Amino acid sequence: MRLVRYAVLAPLAFLVACGGAPNTSGSPGQTAGSVFDFFGADALRGSDQQAAVPSTGADPNRLKGLSPLQVRSVLGKPVFTRRDAPAEIWQYRSRACTLDLFLYDEGGSQTVAHYAVRSQQQVNESQCMGELVGKSKGEGVPTS
Repeated sequence: MRLVRYAVLAPLAFLVACGGAPNTSGSPGQTAGSVFDFFGADALRGSDQQAAVPSTGADPNRLKGLSPLQVRSVLGKPVFTRRDAPAEIWQYRSRACTLDLFLYDEGGSQTVAHYAVRSQQQVNESQCMGELVGKSKGEGVPTS
């Protein structure tokens, strides 16, 4: 019975640890929960250095609020884009999953407002995001 309790509580402890504190600085250059938090500032500057991102630590929810330029610097060019007014949908694929990003105009510029992760396998969102980031950084995961 104890083993079952720990098996249930372990993932919850992980999720709580990944939550982080909200941004209260109000600085427009860095949104709360942005990719700065888990990729480092180099990811958004287009640095040649790879950001060390463990597959289990990448949270696609942190893409919300990012501009198209910031998303491209983290995930690369989307494999598919579609304009479906008022949204623009960007799709990224890996061997294990598909990530759809929904960008909307907000204050005259586009930002990620929503995302959806799909998979035929049992893959959590963090694993999917980690694989997509690894693929964009040249760690090459085949898509088929």
